[in-house]
Amino acid sequence: MPIRRHSAALDRTPQGGFGLIELVITIAIVAILAGLAFPSFAYVLRSNRVSTQTNDFLSALNLARNEAITRSRPVTICAADTRTGTPSACGDKEDWKHGWMVFLDTSGPLPATITAADIVRTWVGNESNSLVHADGESYLRFNARGESVAGADVSFTLKPAESCSNKQQRTITVAPTGRAASTAVDCS
Repeated sequence: MPIRRHSAALDRTPQGGFGLIELVITIAIVAILAGLAFPSFAYVLRSNRVSTQTNDFLSALNLARNEAITRSRPVTICAADTRTGTPSACGDKEDWKHGWMVFLDTSGPLPATITAADIVRTWVGNESNSLVHADGESYLRFNARGESVAGADVSFTLKPAESCSNKQQRTITVAPTGRAASTAVDCS
């Protein structure tokens, strides 16, 4: 039997993998899909930030009310810049976005300084959001029975600081009885 010799070209098996054109097309498709998905992802992030801060603020309002009832004395929640630690005084109406604190107080005007022993808890705000008291106040006080001292509904507006859309805005309302609730509303 004669020995047949094959040329090197016949022994080559096809190589697997992508060619340059396939790679460029794949990258283009991924870039287009990412461009379409990014606005939706940004919307979800803004919505989650608002929901998280709404829950934090509602828990602070509920804590203030519960502490007032439990301790049978007035408790206040106020705007405070908590970014650098525990503040010793309430901030102004612009500080709601920087954070807030719950503290034990008297029923008179807000104290100039608040001792560390009187502070129940502090929260750090999210500066990507805007939190505003509807009446421009920097505090909300609960009496010893857990009722809002304001005597009427008190509202706060929480929304993304930029690019608010659809129902990302929340209205947080504290009834005269002290109960707090939030409602999703269209951005304004």
